[in-house]
Amino acid sequence: MKPAIPAVVLALTLSALTVQAADSISGASRRTAKSAAVIPKNIDAVTSASVVPQALRQSVKPNRFSLRPGVKRVLFVVGDPRSESVEWDLVNTAMKHFMDKGYDVELRDLYAIGFNPILTRENFYQAKDGFGKTPADITEEMMYVRSANFIVFCYPNWHDTPNTIVKGYMERVFQKKFAYRDAQNGLEGLLKGKGIFTIMNAGWVGMGRGDLGDGLPRAAGEKSNPIWDKYMTAFKTLDDDTAAFWGAKNLGRFVNDQTPGNLDEDYAAKLEQLRSDLRRHLDSKFSLKP
Repeated sequence: MKPAIPAVVLALTLSALTVQAADSISGASRRTAKSAAVIPKNIDAVTSASVVPQALRQSVKPNRFSLRPGVKRVLFVVGDPRSESVEWDLVNTAMKHFMDKGYDVELRDLYAIGFNPILTRENFYQAKDGFGKTPADITEEMMYVRSANFIVFCYPNWHDTPNTIVKGYMERVFQKKFAYRDAQNGLEGLLKGKGIFTIMNAGWVGMGRGDLGDGLPRAAGEKSNPIWDKYMTAFKTLDDDTAAFWGAKNLGRFVNDQTPGNLDEDYAAKLEQLRSDLRRHLDSKFSLKP
């Protein structure tokens, strides 16, 4: 017979679980008891995902890479299947901002191009050790990476790391003998002179907007929310290590954890503030002139 769990212990355990559950709920929408087997027409009202109202959505066309002398090139690698998402709004805002500053911009919408992120047994040793011929789909992506001065990875925060399609892009494209190689003193990164950056729309990582040190203080005397800084420190460790592995420079992140509620009456003003904050952050991180 299993021993009974003391009532006080059970109560404390359930209380702790309740607190954790509350922190994991997205603030994008109002709580609703409605459920359905199909996506409702008014998805904005019930989804926990961040959705931009149709009237406020942007459509930005990249100007593509060119051979113009002295022009820097930014490659956007995007992994989000929803064109209506706040993540995509951030991508569109960033692409337009770079183009307005005179940069060439190229977009690789991984869902749109049908990128295969799976590293199979058949291509594992090719990606890991450089054995055999590089697959044609990867050769094409390498061309974009090789031409870029900066690579901007964009994905929503679903499980606190690059999502599957973006992580698969990293594993398959940034492979041995392209992004790094064996050297006398260990591995040597081959993408020297390039910078990497991340744009990530999030929910419940400490209520901040930007990078390390940009969390909303919870109490007097705090410069930043310590929960936010804990997440940003972990992301920085990941990004620094990835960049160093490839020989590139980590330029940091723009993480948004202050998304307007899908049904907020002042959504338009809040969205424009988010876009403005992103533009200022890019100016700082990439030393863009006003």
